Amino acid sequence: MTIYSDFQRRLRAGQIVVTGEIAPPKGASREGLERVAHRLGGNVDAINLTDNQRGIGRMSALGAGVIMRQLGFEPIMQMTCQHRNRIALQSDALSAAVCGINNILCMTGDHPRIGDHPEAKNVLDLNSFQLIKIMRTLRDEQSFQSGIALKTAPHFFVGGVANPNVERIARLERKIQSGAEFIQTQIIFDAERFKEWMHEARTLGLHQEAYILAGIMVVRSAKSARFLRDHLPGSRVPEWLVERMESADDAEQEGICIAAELTQEVLSIEGVRGVHIMSVDWTKSIPMVAERAGLLPRPPLPSEDL
Repeated sequence: MTIYSDFQRRLRAGQIVVTGEIAPPKGASREGLERVAHRLGGNVDAINLTDNQRGIGRMSALGAGVIMRQLGFEPIMQMTCQHRNRIALQSDALSAAVCGINNILCMTGDHPRIGDHPEAKNVLDLNSFQLIKIMRTLRDEQSFQSGIALKTAPHFFVGGVANPNVERIARLERKIQSGAEFIQTQIIFDAERFKEWMHEARTLGLHQEAYILAGIMVVRSAKSARFLRDHLPGSRVPEWLVERMESADDAEQEGICIAAELTQEVLSIEGVRGVHIMSVDWTKSIPMVAERAGLLPRPPLPSEDL
């Protein structure tokens, strides 16, 4: 198997990986982004960079990924289909590869009507399955989706997203058949439902065809827990989570504790190869969760001959 990134190398070597998520800034300064990246630093194995998440305009994931490489960190560049057509998506992918961004996570993305530019035209030229296939075509066939040959093939590790809370396992199977080599799930609070989903994945052998990372959200307050429950479709926020946050003397510490407990629980499930830890404007909580879950210090990068 060809190894395209350090993130892939860790997974290939059998390490349990930890990734963290950063939303690029709403501005042209890199100072805040650098500060957040250094905070995550050696506490995660790779840093996910969101692509205009929730339809909100920000610095591009591509630009932020270049900064991560300059700082010596391993980026995972999210690519969404909502705001760019296939020409622009392929162009960004080639630019990412030549800038040393070797991990691409393909997603449908969020409609602009829910963001800060509701009048923006929604593109959606491709869906996430098609985007995954195109990324593999660029790499493996050295060709654009149109069939036009590339002078040089890009090198990247291609991923997709799954939502175990609401999606049938057939959707995960289709993502992998489209060419996804790793899968990051949406937020998981209902561990029992996730265990059922992983059982179905193992029955089909999907855990052996792609590396599966479970999504963990760090909730900061009871208000945030209620918002996720009431306004984030497909998140399946259980009442016990809201009740624990409401009754906690220190809601922030309780949120970190809950995230660490869920991290340990999902990592005990056969076939789960790591966690992707997310927060909302609270990136400093990610290393705290990793530490409480027993995932620090991070192991060294495996040698190249593995």
